[in-house]
Amino acid sequence: MPIFRNSALVASIALLAAVPGWAMSGMGTAEVTLLEDGRACFAVPAKNAKRDPAARIQAMSVVDDADQSGRKMWAPRLWEMQGGGLPVSSLSCIAYGQTLEGVPASPALELAENRAYYVSLNVRPSDRSDPTRGYYAKFCVLGRGAERRIKLIAENSPGWDSGSCQ
Repeated sequence: MPIFRNSALVASIALLAAVPGWAMSGMGTAEVTLLEDGRACFAVPAKNAKRDPAARIQAMSVVDDADQSGRKMWAPRLWEMQGGGLPVSSLSCIAYGQTLEGVPASPALELAENRAYYVSLNVRPSDRSDPTRGYYAKFCVLGRGAERRIKLIAENSPGWDSGSCQ
């Protein structure tokens, strides 16, 4: 029996390695900026968008990272767009709560000050050899009015695992 289990494990690993997009998929860091109106804005980094301007953002979600239930704050269903997503070259960023023509979305809940959030952008590259399938970031919105700003949470910081704005 142990020989069969090892053989099945080896076969499973070989199958996953042979399927494009599973073993080869990768993640990059999303850009999070603040617009003049105080909303967070999310994008594929410019160098990646320039490398593959025909890539499409197929899904996006912003979740409350401090809430253990993973409460969704906003999630436009970009895959329902004509063409199966939003071309990365079509705009500089997607503003939090932005209404996009033909895209249903959950209502955008208010982002609280000093609270950690996680954003993910799932991407379909136009070049199947491109291993990047998505972008993510953790961030906090700090301050109010003219003092409002975005603070990114680094992966190697204590705030990354704790869901805090450290």
